[in-house]
Amino acid sequence: MALIAAIALAALLPAAPHPAAPFPHILTDAATLTEVAPGVAYGDYEMLTTDGPLSVRVLAIDLNEPTIRVGAMLAQDRLVSQGEPVSSMAARSGAVAGINGDYFDINQTNQPLNILVQNGRLERMPMQRWAIAIDRAKAARFAEFSIPVSAQIGAVTVPLRTINDWPPGGRVVLMTPDFGALRPAPNVTELHLELTNGSPPFATYRVTGIADNSLTQPPGYYLAIGPIAYGTFPLPNAGDAIAVTSTGSAALTDLQAAIGGGPLLVQSGRWYADPDGPSTGEFATHMPASGVATTRDGRLLFLEIDGRQPALSIGVLQPQLAALMIAFGANTGMQFDGGGSATIVARMPGDAAATVLNSPSDGVERRVADGLFVYSDAPSGPPARVVAWPQAVRAFPNARVAIRFAAVDSGDHPASDTIATRTTVRPASLGSFDAGEFKAGARPGSGVLQVRHGTLRLDIPISVTAAVARIQILPRDPVLPAGGAVQLSVRAYDRDGYPIALPASLDWRAENGTIDSAGTFSASKTNATISLRLGTNVATQAIIVGEHSESVPFADAAVFATAPRGGPGQLERDAACKDCLTLRYDFTGTERAAYANASIVLPERALGITAEAYGDGNGEPLRVAVNNSINERFMYTIAHVDWHGWRKFEFRFPPELPQPLTLKAFYVVNRIGPENPVTTAGSVRLRNVQVILAGGSDNTPK
Repeated sequence: MALIAAIALAALLPAAPHPAAPFPHILTDAATLTEVAPGVAYGDYEMLTTDGPLSVRVLAIDLNEPTIRVGAMLAQDRLVSQGEPVSSMAARSGAVAGINGDYFDINQTNQPLNILVQNGRLERMPMQRWAIAIDRAKAARFAEFSIPVSAQIGAVTVPLRTINDWPPGGRVVLMTPDFGALRPAPNVTELHLELTNGSPPFATYRVTGIADNSLTQPPGYYLAIGPIAYGTFPLPNAGDAIAVTSTGSAALTDLQAAIGGGPLLVQSGRWYADPDGPSTGEFATHMPASGVATTRDGRLLFLEIDGRQPALSIGVLQPQLAALMIAFGANTGMQFDGGGSATIVARMPGDAAATVLNSPSDGVERRVADGLFVYSDAPSGPPARVVAWPQAVRAFPNARVAIRFAAVDSGDHPASDTIATRTTVRPASLGSFDAGEFKAGARPGSGVLQVRHGTLRLDIPISVTAAVARIQILPRDPVLPAGGAVQLSVRAYDRDGYPIALPASLDWRAENGTIDSAGTFSASKTNATISLRLGTNVATQAIIVGEHSESVPFADAAVFATAPRGGPGQLERDAACKDCLTLRYDFTGTERAAYANASIVLPERALGITAEAYGDGNGEPLRVAVNNSINERFMYTIAHVDWHGWRKFEFRFPPELPQPLTLKAFYVVNRIGPENPVTTAGSVRLRNVQVILAGGSDNTPK
């Protein structure tokens, strides 16, 4: 049975892909291949390249496998939502694998930008950019969909601007329950509809009345008429029928799933420079990336590459992502949303559900708008094989390695039984195995851990070695205050790039400061250097001690804005206080946020930002917005302004943000997430904005 699984894996994924230039030259490629379900293979490729390390993860799906289904999912089953992690969508739908999907209105409405078809139902209209579609026969194709929509109102045919787009932009739009609640929209006539016949959105509806546009309306069917369309057709009355049709709906009739993305990267097996992708210019630097591709032999590929983590994976450029797709056999391939959105999940051997397999660049899994998922209908049955994780053991002398093994059935579902599992280390001099842990002996050698589960057998290769080819000490370039401490960790790799497990106690050394055998370093008053020897290999790491602050000319640079635009708030400056700024807001009406916007590039090694705020006690969330080095925006809540008078605050930037950072705004909002909104007017005064920098006062590490 193990041989059959190995043959199936080899048919779906290569053990060592060889992408052509401009992909960087691969020095080592530590690949681990795993069967997720019949017809679904997962490959983890830990590459060391001439550009730096790359963590590449690929799912290969055989669309000819009868037990496999592919579907798209919308976050929280609503177009306007708080977003949803890919792992959450996989869990609630029972998927065995999945990947994040389209670009979206991040941190605002979180709507996907392009088409979304879920379970054969059109949820989001296309925007004439590339998308992948799966029909009911499981054939996959890439297309730029265009679906003109109109409404028949009596004898008049009225063109619709689109479906599920709010507010309607002055024209006529059909809204469905998939959008969610409708916020108040002045100058928009909202006809409440009742579905009478057909499959939405292309169906027949009956007008039941006019909704109050000054109030939030619950999810439902509405025909929204904006001021540009006023007077262009007779307004229907209650009881009138409205038929929504499309000349392009025939293209959707047989679709089970469709999800947008872009740009298209591979066409006819070659790099394609798509002129109309949503991420044009985004890949000027290496990025975390995800994408989807199809092959000529009926495979669907999900690809994810981590980035912005120099010690783990630097990310790729778009042409490099295309070259990687082609190396895996792609005939046509498209990028999905990348950056912190890049996420891939799968059910690993012995697990009951899919989990996140990559390292998201935000440090946590991001909430996204939609995703593409794989489902297995393979029936459950008796144990068919034993699986282990890790698949092979590579350990330094005296190291300990946790090994998990489980019985799975022929559908790769966990198979429970009462059969006892027996284990034997051969030769015995390699070490011992007890309570799920292998303890390496003091001398190098190689052998196997024999696993016997009834009639099922598995031999796990074991290598006890001191031949360390590469050492990596983490965190890289840490910054500590005088007398501060940091927990250091170390990774070791063999000549093929596979990690070597290490003992908990190691021979650490420190120049300035102290360090124990577990890697806990305590700083003195000056910069330090620590070192570690493993076998014949020695690694060193510099540690910066101290930090300082520099003023940021925020008050001079700030300009006022509100959401929505034209709100009643304002910025006020004080002639007697050059660095003082008062941000006034008015949340008694439709204003949701008031901004003091700027664009100030902060020096490298920016650790955080401080300022003083004079509070009004209203409890409004005070936030800061920064862009990373590739112009992605991140917003953080600093405090809820529930105090009166001056108070100093400090915010430390997450270390994973690639620098230099750009300070974009301080702002207040009327609510964050589900909390109660602030419905008053008030102000927050700011002064003494400073950036915290590593090193001495001249910004040079000392």
